Amino acid sequence: MSTTTTATTTAAVHADDAAERRARASIAFGRRRGYYRVLFESGPVDAAAFAALAGVSESSAGTWLAEQLAAGILRAVLAPDGGHEELLLPGEFVPILLGDDGESELDGARRLLQEHRDAVPYVLQAMPAFADAARPARPL
Repeated sequence: MSTTTTATTTAAVHADDAAERRARASIAFGRRRGYYRVLFESGPVDAAAFAALAGVSESSAGTWLAEQLAAGILRAVLAPDGGHEELLLPGEFVPILLGDDGESELDGARRLLQEHRDAVPYVLQAMPAFADAARPARPL
């Protein structure tokens, strides 16, 4: 392997590590501020709607939402008017991001997580909450 190839590979690894650290920090920030609860309760939103719901500036909302989109936490979906995209928190990520204390409101999200466990982004798979949320429920 050449020095150039090694340097390029090393730089790519460092960039991936930095992106993962940024994603983890952004996730921790969103969990502390209750942003995932806002997304869970509101459905798809754009930056303006999220800003109003979360009580933050549209600029701050747009920055945080963009970080979540880049990390694979949110998905862009076409708005009902068809004129722009909104961001959606996939149901399968909810038990990981909100925490799962057995609330009945998360029953559907738990089923989605079981069905789509392989599609969960690595940054969420590495969270301790993933192990708990992804564990199959035991029959009563």
